[in-house]
Amino acid sequence: MATGIIKQIFEDKWGEFKEKYPIRPTVLSEVKKMLTCKDMSEGYSKFCCPTCNEVRYVGFTCKSRFCTSCGRKATEQWVEKLSKELFE
Repeated sequence: MATGIIKQIFEDKWGEFKEKYPIRPTVLSEVKKMLTCKDMSEGYSKFCCPTCNEVRYVGFTCKSRFCTSCGRKATEQWVEKLSKELFE
């Protein structure tokens, strides 16, 4: 699976960064979630087509607002909800 550029930067530099600077525990937790987002070792769902028996595995998401994938989805849902409330 391709890794986004932001996630790749964190994978490359996070260990060095957290050694140099004090970081709040919540930030440590959110970054850890983001780095393991969709990682099969953290859990997955298995889907099997009843017609052709093709099997696909999909890693669980982290649901962290810090994650560029999960956070974006949460932001889009929030914007949609808010716009409906404001403009109707």
